[in-house]
This record gives sequence, structure tokens and C-alpha cells, in this order.
Amino acid sequence: MGATDTMEVFFELLNAGDVTGAVGLMDEKTEMRIHVGDNARTLRGVEQVGGWFLRADKGLKMVPGDVRDLGNTYQADLVVIRPGAPSQHLDAQFRVEAGKITSINLAPYTR
Repeated sequence: MGATDTMEVFFELLNAGDVTGAVGLMDEKTEMRIHVGDNARTLRGVEQVGGWFLRADKGLKMVPGDVRDLGNTYQADLVVIRPGAPSQHLDAQFRVEAGKITSINLAPYTR
């Protein structure tokens, strides 16, 4: 399964409320970098990265738009929707190897 196929399944599962299924598409050694303001935080391993998604508010949705398929890298402008909070627009990059998500980079939308 290529990056685009994997990510389509990931978003489908996540947005349907099957967060555990979405996390199941992550490699054991996956890393996620989250940029907030001038700071960045890196989570390592499926327990930390997957935990970030599993602890998210029920009803978390990520809607990709303007997708760029770069082989094993999937880039998209994401709209993140959380019940009771303003939606966010993020630049996202996902790296996929052998059908598993190995890295995620979420940054404020800059375009």
C-alpha cells in the first residue's frame, strides 16, 4: 500500500471514530513533530504518537485538502476539527514505508 492509499485509510478510520484502527497503521517506531508557535515537540514510538490520537477529544476529525503525493511522502493541508474548539488549519506531512506511517509533522498553516 502506498502513502496515498495508507493515508486515505488512516483518515477514513480516524474520521469514522475508529482511532485504534487508525493508530494501527503506525509503525512501532513512528515519530511525530508538532509545531506550536516558536516551539516544537517530538513524540517517539507508537505509544506516545498513538496515545496523542487516542487521548484526543472524541469526535476529532482531520480533513485533508490540497494533497501532494511525493512517493512515500504524503503532504496535505489539513483542517482539524475538535468538538467544542475552533477548527485549525495545519500543514501536514506523513511519511509511509511498507504501508505503515513512520513519521508525522504537523505545523501551522503558512500559505
